[in-house]
Amino acid sequence: MPDIRSLELKPDCSKNAIETILAELEQDELERLAIDIIREQRCRLAKAQELYELLDTLEQRSGEDSLVDQRRHEYRLALVMMKAHHPIAATVINKLGYMPPLPEDMTRQ
Repeated sequence: MPDIRSLELKPDCSKNAIETILAELEQDELERLAIDIIREQRCRLAKAQELYELLDTLEQRSGEDSLVDQRRHEYRLALVMMKAHHPIAATVINKLGYMPPLPEDMTRQ
């Protein structure tokens, strides 16, 4: 069994890989990617918010400890996934140089 303490995980490794991928894209391709990544980030935020509200409702009730524990786990996982995705979104938007308008935002105005 490997010595877990010997692992040196470098969180910036994926950033370099992402920047390499982005360097190959034309401006229109990068904008399209940014729009989809923003949509994905919004979905992750909505899921975390939905789980937070569900967890809050369940915690107000008593006697459902296993369900509360499961929802708390799902909420924490959703938060971690949302936070992990955020640097990807920021990297793409920074590379693009601006926040692209999303078609669905324009139709709401």
